[in-house]
Amino acid sequence: MSDPRSPSAPQRPQTHAGAKVGTNCPICGRPTEPATRPFCSKRCADIDLSRWLGGVYRIEGPENPAAPGGSDPDEAL
Repeated sequence: MSDPRSPSAPQRPQTHAGAKVGTNCPICGRPTEPATRPFCSKRCADIDLSRWLGGVYRIEGPENPAAPGGSDPDEAL
């Protein structure tokens, strides 16, 4: 059997326990940590949360969504 540390042996990328190869933090690009996945740290998770709460990220929907009852509750005021 060959020595796994020999130069001819294929080298595997170093990963954190539980992290998939090729998963990087969407904020800074560093490898993810299992405790804060999909981020690398609590700091990057907080940055992402701040962006959602600040309206940087948003999910687009219809401009004037119809109320479930068919009428707009603001029209009655």
